[in-house]
Amino acid sequence: MSSSVRAVGTRGKRPLRVGATPVPHAEILDFVRDPLAQRGIDLQIEIFDNFEEPNELLVAGRLHANFFQYRPFLDEFNRRTGSALVPVVPVHIEPFGLYSATIPDLDSIPEFAEVALPSDPVNVDRSLRMLDELGLIACTRRGLATVADVAANPRRLIFKEFASWTLAGVRTDFDVVFLFGNQAMEWGVDTGTALYCDRANPRYAEYLVARPDNHTDGAVRALAGALNAEPTRRFITTAYAGQVLAAF
Repeated sequence: MSSSVRAVGTRGKRPLRVGATPVPHAEILDFVRDPLAQRGIDLQIEIFDNFEEPNELLVAGRLHANFFQYRPFLDEFNRRTGSALVPVVPVHIEPFGLYSATIPDLDSIPEFAEVALPSDPVNVDRSLRMLDELGLIACTRRGLATVADVAANPRRLIFKEFASWTLAGVRTDFDVVFLFGNQAMEWGVDTGTALYCDRANPRYAEYLVARPDNHTDGAVRALAGALNAEPTRRFITTAYAGQVLAAF
């Protein structure tokens, strides 16, 4: 469910309604609000606490754009729904990590440890591939991997899937939990405490996304330019102290 709309109530400006998750997406959008206002654009940021509505509302025409997702997630949404949402520009890269409130390192993960992972297909695959690369399990599937594709599980890990945006709330209930960088920051979890963290992977750059009918629109292009400008790069570098990296 969307939680709020941040808007500039100035007359005579063209509204540009963009859906985003709170941290860092909405904060980065806030940073470029003034440059857009100077170009006659009223950037209206609708904040969401889930990963479904921003795409659904963009397809329905209730948003002009959104900013919360990376390409594999977008591609899967388009494939699954028959949509054709368009990635406009990459903006930043967030860490994706494996966390524990009780286990100090990967070697200490015990048999029958309970692991919470995101439930959407792209991020189930990302999680399982990470565990595979770390040697904790072995997956055989070449496409998007599911828990059913775990061919070897020597520590007999127990997997539980949760809606992606709820993972931070269960992090103390499980031995190991996967967290997205934005969730870690929202909940005050230092990404440096992760048992393992995937950082600066360009495959998972977060994109400004629009529709086929408006991705070349002047206001969307102006937003894309502001998001990929040098002041925004400096803001990302400074505000997030290296936990979030610019992708342009």
